[in-house]
Amino acid sequence: MYVLWAGCSIGFALIVAGLSPESVTRILVLGFLAGQLLALPLLGRFLPRSSPRHRFVVLAMFLAAAVEGFHMISSPVFASLIVTRATPPAQALANYALDLLFTLPAYLVIFTVIWLFISRHHFPLWAYVLIVGFAQTIGDGGLFYFAGAPAMLAFLPYPMSNYHAINVLPFLAVRGSLRSIRPLTARSYLVIPVIVAAYLASGALIRAVGRLSEFE
Repeated sequence: MYVLWAGCSIGFALIVAGLSPESVTRILVLGFLAGQLLALPLLGRFLPRSSPRHRFVVLAMFLAAAVEGFHMISSPVFASLIVTRATPPAQALANYALDLLFTLPAYLVIFTVIWLFISRHHFPLWAYVLIVGFAQTIGDGGLFYFAGAPAMLAFLPYPMSNYHAINVLPFLAVRGSLRSIRPLTARSYLVIPVIVAAYLASGALIRAVGRLSEFE
């Protein structure tokens, strides 16, 4: 059901938006996610000797860095870092490096928080995909956006796909190693406000440092 909803909402949004930078970013993200699913048989070779926690966090941050690269043409961490056709390659790489300098520490916090929950509570794959994807979407600006335009919740899978491309593969890479003893209960859903709080705190710190550094 969710796959059908996602397909309809993303397809409609892309048709309406046309070939805008945001649409190109979304197409790249979806292609990246599809590539990950095709590469699932290779998961066992990724950091085979690392602990499940390190495997999850490192892989998630690697994927987050890649997805941040797709967003450089549409919505980097600061508008001043946006990459266009007129941006020289060296400047584009410098802008990307600066974007990662601000965003990767935040992702380290966020994925550590996610790990603390999935290592203590049993999340079936469907629950993880929906709950964690929703939490990251709401935390990363969605709270204010959807509060001002609640009708856009009909297109919620559109922004959630961004986080599926970051968090699903790491979960699959460690799912067999998780030995959670607590079933999915109401307490498990605390992951949503905790992730949102982590995003809000990280975002406020990034904006403050950005203003001091004159990036914003």
